[in-house]
Amino acid sequence: MNKILIIDDDEFLLDMYSAKFKEAGFDVESAKNGREAIEKAQKFIPDIILVDIVMPNMDGFEIIKSLRGIVGKKT
Repeated sequence: MNKILIIDDDEFLLDMYSAKFKEAGFDVESAKNGREAIEKAQKFIPDIILVDIVMPNMDGFEIIKSLRGIVGKKT
């Protein structure tokens, strides 16, 4: 089963995307901010990451840069 990490500060969208991907058979984790996303990615090691670009504190581009080393370590 493919694992997806969804990162978005909008709780409605986060819940909607999570529900849809779970219905489609994906194993889903979600995060509301960059710090939470990095922590979950280290434990969950997702196959796919969906990230909102416009977020407070740490935008989507900063999150992607931080996650590249973590997710790239999956074998």
